[in-house]
Amino acid sequence: MTEFTEANRAYFDQMATTYQSKFADSMKIIAAQTLKHRLWLSDRWTDTEAGNGQEVKLLEYACGPGIVSMTLAPFLTKVIGIDVSEKMVAEFNRNASTIGLSDKMIGYKADLLAEPAPEEFSGPDYNEFDVVAVSMALHHFQYPGVALQRLASRLKKGGSFLIIDLIPASGHDNGHGHNHGHHGHGHSHAKEGHDFGDAAHTVQTHGFSREDMEKLFKDAGLGAGFDYELIPEQFVFEKGGKTHHKTVFIARAQRI
Repeated sequence: MTEFTEANRAYFDQMATTYQSKFADSMKIIAAQTLKHRLWLSDRWTDTEAGNGQEVKLLEYACGPGIVSMTLAPFLTKVIGIDVSEKMVAEFNRNASTIGLSDKMIGYKADLLAEPAPEEFSGPDYNEFDVVAVSMALHHFQYPGVALQRLASRLKKGGSFLIIDLIPASGHDNGHGHNHGHHGHGHSHAKEGHDFGDAAHTVQTHGFSREDMEKLFKDAGLGAGFDYELIPEQFVFEKGGKTHHKTVFIARAQRI
């Protein structure tokens, strides 16, 4: 685990038990938008012709408490959540139990972006997914392009990749800075720590434009079915003693 990944692990371990209450409104938006975009994301679900009677699997990476997983689990046969934070994984599994889905929804602690990837997550149970999702976490990845490549390799051909994350800071947000993450190096000219308070040391890229995401997806072998939409409701939350307003996008692409 790199020093940067370790910083994220420690921060989200500390945040785990209060995360859902602190960001409750934002998570409601994520759940609503995920459900609204389900058929936009993929046609393979247990209640559709393309997926009926088949195994339909989701991997949510950097899963946190599992908002995307909980939303989509009723339409899947298997849901795997993976996070570097052991305490976030505990929240994920607690939520699965609370909603009565722990028989098909389970979380594990692991760093799938490590090189090499953990051997115990190399088997068929952790590959050939119909959907891979990363929600509000890509800006925390040290190398977003590498992350997408490694996670996309776990999709089956034609499988869909879902990203929900921040747009680059602009007049729409209460921060300043311009993103230069086109090549997936996670480099930003945004002012150090702007708008992220005590999480600043865990943030690598300050948002992704449509062009950023299209290139990141394409470079990861996700060259089909690209789409990118702004979510109309802004995320509003308290951090560092200030109220922050953030515009978020939802994007998709498919493995060729």
